[in-house]
Amino acid sequence: MTRRKWLWATSAVGLVLLAVLGALGTPARAATAVFYTDGTTFEAAVGTTVTDDYGSPPYPAGWGIYSDTIFSAYKGETDYHTTGWADTNRHLIDDRYCGGCNGSFELSFQTTSVTQGGTGVYGVGLDVVVNLFSVPYYAFITYGDGTTDDILLPAGASFFGVTATELIKSIHFGLSGGGSRQDGYFAIDNLTIGRQYSYYLPLCVNRAGG
Repeated sequence: MTRRKWLWATSAVGLVLLAVLGALGTPARAATAVFYTDGTTFEAAVGTTVTDDYGSPPYPAGWGIYSDTIFSAYKGETDYHTTGWADTNRHLIDDRYCGGCNGSFELSFQTTSVTQGGTGVYGVGLDVVVNLFSVPYYAFITYGDGTTDDILLPAGASFFGVTATELIKSIHFGLSGGGSRQDGYFAIDNLTIGRQYSYYLPLCVNRAGG
């Protein structure tokens, strides 16, 4: 092999290796994920929905702290798991939710009434009612195909929504990369989960003589 051909061959192998290493070192994003900053646009993008406003019933009225199992069972849709302070799901007196209020938590969507194929839901939207300016939280999203997104949420109050055809398995609210934390102040309300719209084409039947 000549020097020119050898350099070309080694360069080609190097490019392939760099591509592989780059793919392994960079978390893959869900190409079809769409993000929303207002509830009206989000709800127009999903089909059947279920909204949890944390009201009474099904939740007990007033302020209270509950385990993951008990809190998840009240509505019987989303599964709640506090990752900062263990089993510290707080129902606030103004019908809002927080994971200790200064702790991280994960919402899982694999067993809801709008879960598709046992994998996850098409859309998730919620009101962030407080996100402390000094230590803002991230939304770490895991999709049905194993890809992820890591979204820094704006400080203060906001709406956060996401849809994806890969489906959404879970969202962890805490540190970047899904890490747990025991600081800040973060609370949510009006958690809405939904299916993808279904479109049906008319069935045409060719009958004899018709």
